[in-house]
Amino acid sequence: MRQIAILAEGHFTWQGAKTAVGVIRYGQDKVVAVIDSTRAGQDVGQLLGGVGAGIPIVRDVSEAFQHHPDTLLIGIAPVGGRLPDPWRAQVRQALDHGLFIISGLHEFLDDDPDLHAAAERHHTSIWDVRRPPAERAMLIAKYTPHRPGSHTVYLAGSDCNVGKMTVALELDREAQQCGLSSGFAATGQTGIMISGRGMPVDRLISDFTAGGVEALVLEFTAEYDWVFVEGQGSLIHPAYSPVTLGLLHGAMPDVMLLCHQARQTNIKGYPAVPIPPLRRMIEIYEQAMGWLRPAPIVGIALNTFELSEAEADDEIRRAEDETGLPATDCVRFGAGKLIDALLAHAAQ
Repeated sequence: MRQIAILAEGHFTWQGAKTAVGVIRYGQDKVVAVIDSTRAGQDVGQLLGGVGAGIPIVRDVSEAFQHHPDTLLIGIAPVGGRLPDPWRAQVRQALDHGLFIISGLHEFLDDDPDLHAAAERHHTSIWDVRRPPAERAMLIAKYTPHRPGSHTVYLAGSDCNVGKMTVALELDREAQQCGLSSGFAATGQTGIMISGRGMPVDRLISDFTAGGVEALVLEFTAEYDWVFVEGQGSLIHPAYSPVTLGLLHGAMPDVMLLCHQARQTNIKGYPAVPIPPLRRMIEIYEQAMGWLRPAPIVGIALNTFELSEAEADDEIRRAEDETGLPATDCVRFGAGKLIDALLAHAAQ
């Protein structure tokens, strides 16, 4: 088990440090400190509503050393995927102290001659999580059937950062508690950090996206009866829709769930791009999947973290009334309702 210090300078919030929050909430390793000088002296639990209680927020890497980490993890995923210049000195300092580096950035830190040399000099290494495994980086999808008896569930999103990974992890946890054979197929850097395996789909060449995902999902369906595939982006996203479509067709799901942030009306960062009503979003995903095979959406996973519990209940009822499907917030109210919907569909 690693002892991790997470670097999230100036960004440690629910939304600003999605990678950090995901690793704290679901990771197998122990997080010993979060680095954010703007919030130094606070406890993680104070900022995350109790999640990560007892983890200190410290000023810099030097202060984090007091908590005996053996790993430094880059805890944000900035637009463009490059290491912020002010962070470079902290990464180098961690390497000089022999810490292992985990980075989910698009910029591969191990390709930096100075950082690579520092890692070698101090007998440590850098894990660039977004570097696709060489044996799966250039595969063409073959439309290979999944193992009979397995069920592949795709987490479709109305936008980025609406909770697709979180819902997949909550479903996997609930399924295992119900005695089902299940696995979480990670397709993004945070999910891979949490599970230790997966395919970073947004680093695959477009011709090979579906093939790389197909290989990942076939591996999981050979091992588990229920496979929860982490979705990425959205089919209506003006920048990331190509990733979503390649992932969707590579996963070849039997069934889907729609993830949506309650009351969100436009794609984040694109105010001119409205999010259609939920019924229309369902049609968009089912039609895109239906070009190859039927895969219905059978439930709605709402993200209601900004709402009161009463407001969340109202939004859940509104979603159910609009779509005729079961809806819930898996973090707030558990994933049982959606597991029931999946089991009911499989029994048909």
